[in-house]
Amino acid sequence: MEFIKAYNFWITFQVVAGAIGFVLVLGGILRPFFEFQEMDMRTGYFFGLFTSNAYSDGFIRNAGFFDEPGALAFWGMIALLMNKLYVDNHKIELALIFGLISTLSMAYFIQIVLYLWLFYKGKRLKIVFPVLLFIATLKGVASFNDRIDQAIFGRFEYNEKKGTLAGDNRSDLMDVCWDIFKTAPIIGQGGQHLIEISKEKQLFVGANAYMTLACDGIIGQLIIWSPFFFLYSLRKYSRKYGWAFWILIIGFLQRPYDCNQLLFPLVSFTLIMHAYLNVQSSKQNIKYARP
Repeated sequence: MEFIKAYNFWITFQVVAGAIGFVLVLGGILRPFFEFQEMDMRTGYFFGLFTSNAYSDGFIRNAGFFDEPGALAFWGMIALLMNKLYVDNHKIELALIFGLISTLSMAYFIQIVLYLWLFYKGKRLKIVFPVLLFIATLKGVASFNDRIDQAIFGRFEYNEKKGTLAGDNRSDLMDVCWDIFKTAPIIGQGGQHLIEISKEKQLFVGANAYMTLACDGIIGQLIIWSPFFFLYSLRKYSRKYGWAFWILIIGFLQRPYDCNQLLFPLVSFTLIMHAYLNVQSSKQNIKYARP
């Protein structure tokens, strides 16, 4: 539990500090202290309160101290889930829900709608005001300039040429990985092959729903997702674990599990372990409560 509290504190700090910096940048008050080069060779900007690799002409996205805004949104959503499942601190919940708007992450907007729908389905009258406030905040942020408006609302418009949402930047990568998957559907082509293909095509073929299938095949996909299937099985003890499963899977579809990053197993297994411990504790309490 101490790890969860520490993790949530650090993520919430990044979200809130970055959200404040986000507003200051939009207001023309805060500018980058310096530029730096990220590991993937993209240019990053250090603003003191946060960093970002998405900054130009009044447009900005909060990445906290991660490599990109989508990463902060991804790990922020997991912090939101761990808080809801095991801590239930309403101040942290509100800070994350509203602060993560500054990432302008399409995946986050989809996940937060599902989060509110599932976790507050029995209390929808109580969240009418927070939802209206959330929408008003989105409108307010979008009003700063056209690029931010497009980043929030324009990305959900239907693109007739592509046949997808305008903000969909994964379909092309999915097509590439699906073709790779079909060449070795059982065990995949391996991570090294994907790296070679990325170099050859000058296009990163990761970060999409089919990346794991292309890399590790059906067997690898089942192994990687097996802990989350276990979490889903705990829904018979509490529906909240089933809800968390679906929100997590949506996140992993656009940002697949990466075995090269310690944060993935550390946070994922911590979340699942505490679900298991909570279920076992509930069983013991019921057992001792019987006459």
